[in-house]
Amino acid sequence: MLPRIVGLARAMEIVAFDERISADRALEWGLVTKVVDDELVLEEALKMAGRIASGSINSFGWCKQLLMDSYNTSFETQLEHEREGIRTCAGHPDGQEGIRAFKEKRRPVFHTEEGG
Repeated sequence: MLPRIVGLARAMEIVAFDERISADRALEWGLVTKVVDDELVLEEALKMAGRIASGSINSFGWCKQLLMDSYNTSFETQLEHEREGIRTCAGHPDGQEGIRAFKEKRRPVFHTEEGG
């Protein structure tokens, strides 16, 4: 996975030299998505987890699967899978709630369990 994240040359550098990577460099290279002070790690992690948990589990699952499949799927097949995902998610209770919330100009309230 490392070459996909940082590129082959940088992955070779990491493996060959086995040097410590600073938080700023890890952020710059895409190894991490956010850097916070040590005393804020738990608070920030809980905030991020809360944001994920407040979203649609169904849609998040589809997005994760599409991202993972994108490495081994042709462009045309990926587009078909994305169309299928949009259609399926729009028909799911969470998708319907998202559409209603958008029309009503409010935040959606999604189910917390798969299957609605």
